[in-house]
Amino acid sequence: MPLNLSKFMKRYFGPRLTIMVVLMVVSFSGLGCAGRASESVSSADFAGEAAPPPAAAPAREAEPVNDNLAVDEALTEAVVQSQQQARVIIYTGDISLVVKDTQEAVTAIGALTAEVGGYVSASNLYETNQVPRGSVTLRVPAERYEETLAGLRALAERVESERSNSQDVTEEFTDLQARKSNLEVAETALQKLLEERERLGSTEDILQVYRELTDIRGQIEQIEGRLRYLSNQAGLSTITVELTPDALYQPVQVAGWQPTGVAKEALQALIFALQGVGNLLIWAVVFILPLLLVFLIPLLLFGLVVRWGWRRYQARRKQAPPAQE
Repeated sequence: MPLNLSKFMKRYFGPRLTIMVVLMVVSFSGLGCAGRASESVSSADFAGEAAPPPAAAPAREAEPVNDNLAVDEALTEAVVQSQQQARVIIYTGDISLVVKDTQEAVTAIGALTAEVGGYVSASNLYETNQVPRGSVTLRVPAERYEETLAGLRALAERVESERSNSQDVTEEFTDLQARKSNLEVAETALQKLLEERERLGSTEDILQVYRELTDIRGQIEQIEGRLRYLSNQAGLSTITVELTPDALYQPVQVAGWQPTGVAKEALQALIFALQGVGNLLIWAVVFILPLLLVFLIPLLLFGLVVRWGWRRYQARRKQAPPAQE
């Protein structure tokens, strides 16, 4: 902004309105540039599709039908490839596998992930009803997402379930990039305005511009963080793998009878019974026996004293002379 216009606005309208006008001018200029860029790109794309290659003209005269088909196929493939490269898509998947051994499957999955250039972000081994299970979360390059799923299927006895999701975040990604560009232009303008205020403005004007500049910088950093997150999620796909041993899904059944289930119930009942016997023995040794000793010893001594006194009484009666009349 020219110096005389800045002085005029500062004098008659104040520093806040000056900053608002600068931001509005920058925003409108950014939108105009974006519109002109999109028009030029559209015109170039249209011209590129409409104009046939000069070198292919003789071939079209010789074989017009086949050459047109080849040109159309080539143009279609190029457009599809360019569109695919421009899209920002996040792929996620969940797959449940039945494996022979859970620990061995976790090791094999880690090797497969390293082979495709990814890494294991989380791994969890646990037991449910004394049966080992596992859960593994993988981050693999997006271009090798399908290859990784195929490798996981090959490691399993069978696949219980599989689900893949894709989220197209191209619109959000493009919008964030445009917002970032506009904010960076506004930041540059405010920096120039701040330098001018530091030379000619008051302290209040400098602080006002500095606050606006700090706010814009915070918005830019927030947008950059979101862009990094989207890029990371789109570049590395996430696959969650649930692992279950094969023994759970192959019970022995005879006319509706499941021996494994009955054996587990019987074993559990036996364990409970042995636990009861063990608990009784522990109570007898630790609690009942000392309690009996505490009460029985005094009773035994009392009984012995009574017996001794009774015997002496009987002996004295026998030794005493009979009474004379």
